[in-house]
Parts: sequence; C-alpha cells; structure tokens
Amino acid sequence: MNSQIRQYLKLIQFQGSLEPSIKLLGQLQTKHLHTIPYENLDVALKYGISFAIPDLFQKIIILHRGGNCFELNILFSWLLRELGFSVTNRYAQFWRNIEEDTPVEDVPMHQLLLVNFGGQSYISDVGVGALAPSKPVPLIAGHQHREGNELYKIEQDEANGWMLYEQKKQNWRLLYSFFDDANDAQFAPRLSKQKNKIAMIRTPRGRHTMLNNEFRIYEGYSLTTYTTHNEKEWRQALHRFFHISLD
Repeated sequence: MNSQIRQYLKLIQFQGSLEPSIKLLGQLQTKHLHTIPYENLDVALKYGISFAIPDLFQKIIILHRGGNCFELNILFSWLLRELGFSVTNRYAQFWRNIEEDTPVEDVPMHQLLLVNFGGQSYISDVGVGALAPSKPVPLIAGHQHREGNELYKIEQDEANGWMLYEQKKQNWRLLYSFFDDANDAQFAPRLSKQKNKIAMIRTPRGRHTMLNNEFRIYEGYSLTTYTTHNEKEWRQALHRFFHISLD
C-alpha cells in the first residue's frame, strides 16, 4: 500500500481488511461521508477548481477540505480503483428540489459511481452531502434500499434511464437520474452558477449543514440553528462543524 492510500484511509479513520468486497465498499463509503464534507466554497468564492487527482488529493486529504460531487467522487473512485474495485464514473441529472417543468439543460449535474462486483453493479456515491444512501445500492429496477428511517428505490425507463427515488412522507421523490452511457459530460459551466456558500456532512447521529451564514445541526430528531454575524464567526463555525480552514 502506498503512502497516499495510507493517508486517505487515516483521514477517513478506516482500519480493517482491504480485500475488495461489498462490505468493504460500504465501510469506505460511510466513513468517507462521515469525515469529508460536501462543500462548494471554491466555486462560491470564485477560486479555481482542478479535477486532477494530485490536486484533489492535496485539497481534500492534505488540506482537509471537502468538495463538490465531481471532486469527491472522482477522488473516491481513484481510491477504489487503487484498492482493486471495478469502477465507472457516471454523470447524472440531480432532481431534488427542482420543479418538474424545469428545462433539462437547467437541471443541476451530478456525478456518481457504479461499482461492479460479482457481476452486479452498485451505486456508490459520496457526493450528495445531504440525505442520500451511505451504503452501496444494487442497480436493480424495483429494488428498495433501506437505511434506518430512510428508504430509497431504483427504477428504470427509456426516457430517464436509471432513477434513484427517496421516500418523503409516503411519496416517492426523484433524487437523480442517469443513463448507462452518461460518462462524457461537459460539467464545468454548470458549476459556475452556484452563488450560495454551501457545506453538508453526514454524522453518525444526523448531519450538519451550512447555507451562507446559517448552520444547522441535526442530531436524531433535534435541530439546532446557529447564525453567524461576521467573517470571523463564520470561519470559526466552518471549522467547528466541518473541520474546514480556508487560511
């Protein structure tokens, strides 16, 4: 095992066998989601972004930052390949909180991973940040996937390809959709539209979220909200809840 893999695994606090398996994939995915946040600060603050592995490794593993879905899943796919997994990167359309009549070209883009193991493909995704599966989901039409109080299902049709739905108050809401060959997307122009500063991370008991100067801490059924009033307070809260330092 090379030093970069050891650094990655140390950051996400993984210890155990590295023999490729769906159990290992789930452990790595969950550890990743509980350690490395989704955040768009480089985009919102108009800094440069690179999708090259050395740059992503430096930003996320060495500097302890997070990233958007492309950054997070590109680097995670690199880790999985280094550990012997068969991985395909896929680009999707992200439908959560999007009106049904929104033109397709205005639907945010997303990246996810398909991991093939034992002849079966699984969705593995560390790039949503908010509620989403923290374990691999078998890519089987009609399959339902439960994690605690969260329930998801997979469907497929000709118009939308594969679709991942989440259950909300007894109704199914489309989270994202993608096609088998959707691996050649020009995604950079979409990223430039993000203006709000956003950060999200899963925790063993809930999740932390940030929208500009408002921080929300979900633990079980409780919610605590913090509002920062200046740059110093904001940076302190960013470090406290997401372990991110922009200095």
